[in-house]
This record gives sequence, C-alpha cells and structure tokens, in this order.
Amino acid sequence: MSNLISIAIGVLVILNAFRIKYLPEKVRIRKPFRLVSFWNREPFSPKGWMSKYYVDVANNPELQRLYFINYLVTGVLFVVPGVIGFAFGINVAYYMLFATFVSGAMFMYAKQRVTGKIDAWKWVLFVVLFVGSVILWSVTYKHSKVEVLPETFAIEGDHGIEMPYQSIDSVKVITELPKTKYCKAGYSITRSKKGEFRMKDGSDAKFYILGKEAPYLQMYTHAGVIFVNRETAAETDQLIEELKPIIGEKLVTL
Repeated sequence: MSNLISIAIGVLVILNAFRIKYLPEKVRIRKPFRLVSFWNREPFSPKGWMSKYYVDVANNPELQRLYFINYLVTGVLFVVPGVIGFAFGINVAYYMLFATFVSGAMFMYAKQRVTGKIDAWKWVLFVVLFVGSVILWSVTYKHSKVEVLPETFAIEGDHGIEMPYQSIDSVKVITELPKTKYCKAGYSITRSKKGEFRMKDGSDAKFYILGKEAPYLQMYTHAGVIFVNRETAAETDQLIEELKPIIGEKLVTL
C-alpha cells in the first residue's frame, strides 16, 4: 500500500510543479514555519489570498523556477521508488521519509542561494528532526526479537505478535523464503522484512525476518502463515532447539 501512496504523492507533486511553471498566478504555496491562521490575510489585498503568509511565485521568476525544480525532483523521488517497490514487492515507507528530508534539504539550500538569506534556526530544526527520526527507527529495530516464553511465542518490536502455542498447527524449517509480490502493511529494508505481504500465488503471509541468513521457520498458525527467524543462523538454530520440547512433533526440521 505504501508503494501506491508513494506513487500517488509523487504524481500529485509533479503535476503541481508544472502548475507552478505554467499557471503561477493560480498557485497557492503557503510559507513553511508559519504558525498563524489561514484566515489571517492582509486587509484589502488586491491579490485576495496572496499575502505575507504565501509565496508569490507569479511575480518572482527566480522563486518560480526554484519551486518548479524542487517539486519536480521531489515528485520523482517518490514516484521512482514507488514503482520499483511495487514491481519487486518492497515497501518504501521509510524511503518516503528519507525522500522528504532530502528534498527539504535541497530546497532550503537552493532558496538560500536565490535569496541570499540564511535561516540558521531552520537548519537546526531540520537536523533535529532528521536525527530524531534515525534514532527512533534505530531504537525500534534494536528492540525487535523473537522469544520462546513459557506460555506464548512472542515476536517483539514493530509489527510484532504474541500467540499461545495451541494456535500453532505446525512449523517447518526452510532454507529459502518464498517470493512475494508486494507489501500490504510493513516494510522490507536492510536485513529486515516485517509485516504482511502478498505472495506470488495470491495468498497473504506475515514476515518477521530479522536476518538474511537461513534457516527460517515457516509457521502455520490459526492467524495464517508466518515466516520468522532471528538475526543470525546460530540464533535461529537456538530458536529451533527452544521450540522442540514445547511443540514436539509439530516442528519439522531439515
């Protein structure tokens, strides 16, 4: 779903870029960092909505060109990965966030070159938001783990799940993951593959893959098919050993 959202956002931004280029008098671009009411306009302004809270691109060719290029590049940054992600079943939720930061940094730098005005506080705010996003993602990734608890099988972290052993019908150890068509809810990035994916055969399955190394566990449960492993092959082997005395013959090893 995030792939389609990324493509839709990109197309809308690209269309707006050409609207800025060919219909600048009809474009409304609100200035960022303005924490004021949308209705707070200049009284008796002959331009109507155009006030100090909006960018007047129609009467500023340099700004018009700047916004056109920025919107065009931003749109491409969303469309291209969205198409690639949709084709190869890769979720681009985190890439969309990255693209937003990249386009924002490009725009602030280019605007400084055009206007000659440097707003240091905007760069500080930008860096704080970027670093905060990276830290948040790192913490979320770090807390992902698979645990064999006394009463339940627990997958902790984002897109995690906890289920009683009675809900597990069987578990098969495999050395290769099946191909997926696209991600419905979740993401596929670096070593991780988490969330719900549509398979090549049209069925759905959940993935909690924390490392690229085989083996993997293909679990048939009341909630559907789940593929899971730990960060390393040795840790996954340990997971198998932990499950053996609990689920017994339900576990089919290599």
